[in-house]
Amino acid sequence: MNEQAAGAGPADNTPQANLDASLAEVEWWFLRRGMPHFIADYDASTSVWTRAIPFLGVVYVALLVWDVWERPWSDRLFDAGVSIGVLLGAWIVGNLLRGHRPLARPSSVGGLELVVWVVGVSFPDVLDGDWSWLWADAILGVVILGVVYVVTAYGVFPLMAWVIERLLRSLVDVRAAAARALPMLLLFVSFFFLTTETWQTFARLEGVAYGLALLLFVVIGVAFVWSRLRPDVEELEGFADWDEVAAIASSTPAACLPVPGSGEPAAPDLTRRQRINTLLVAVSGQTILAALVALVMGLFFLVFGFLVIDEALIATWVGGEANVYLTLTLSGRDLVLTEELVRVSGFLATFSGFYFGVFSVTDPTFRQGLTDDSTTSLRESLAARELYLQARTSSNLSKSAEA
Repeated sequence: MNEQAAGAGPADNTPQANLDASLAEVEWWFLRRGMPHFIADYDASTSVWTRAIPFLGVVYVALLVWDVWERPWSDRLFDAGVSIGVLLGAWIVGNLLRGHRPLARPSSVGGLELVVWVVGVSFPDVLDGDWSWLWADAILGVVILGVVYVVTAYGVFPLMAWVIERLLRSLVDVRAAAARALPMLLLFVSFFFLTTETWQTFARLEGVAYGLALLLFVVIGVAFVWSRLRPDVEELEGFADWDEVAAIASSTPAACLPVPGSGEPAAPDLTRRQRINTLLVAVSGQTILAALVALVMGLFFLVFGFLVIDEALIATWVGGEANVYLTLTLSGRDLVLTEELVRVSGFLATFSGFYFGVFSVTDPTFRQGLTDDSTTSLRESLAARELYLQARTSSNLSKSAEA
């Protein structure tokens, strides 16, 4: 973000300082909306990994504790000291190479620090000649870094917070869409709940296989929603003139930026990451709503199964004894909450979310109220970006002329 604007004192009211402050406010607005890639010069080393430093530090300590937990106390202290010392050494070396104080918080994070973060936990074992856990720890570290990068680079948490706030504001439309979907979902999915094949397939499916089976529905559903919304998003990118841009951006912080008096807005030149950012905003509303529907359906089948399906029936369906978590006697009948019921309810909940997500972008009655709001929000962000880039170009030209 614009550091000069952030560092300007309250008494600095020059036009350039005011413009820098407005640009910084627009950048912060992009970040809060989960569209950080709309910020100019958004770079992973300075804008992503630096923001993730606290979380990565906590994860590193957690992995280190897990790694040394079962070792003797003397080995625990030595190995923990070596692992932390290696990471701290990379921190210091990186700062010195960039001309900063040794223990200052890095202004950028490069490959050296990331590689040490990945292999640092296993470093004491490598010194002892034990390479058995190095590759496993390295793969786990790379996966964690990948997840952290996606979540941080695309502002997933701010985006989710903003989308949930938007859904709460349109709660009437959300309830109406859910009310149209849930009866049909209940009628359709309840049939599978009471079939032997469903219980035989999913009641005893465990571990990674069960998780991947559910994840498959999630991935396919998100991919379908993504492909259906992509043409709609691309149609929002063009503007007829600067008056239209100013009118659409009037409710955003970019309204304080100067509007060009002549010429036409340039055709949007969105990078691949910026297009992904816009599609994430478009998809997030339907995804969160589908997750809420899945939660409601999962809870319904848990309660319904707890009330009507007894242990003997489950044993008949799955061909073996049920694993009972909880038993409650009501009117002389034993009500049981079983592992098999939880697994089947989880599958049907995921399938319901998949079903709702697909039809939320194909059935106009499902999209009523939600799509218009998403379209308006994206148009506002794209219009704010046009004014932001134009003002930033003017600001850079002014600074160059002064220099």
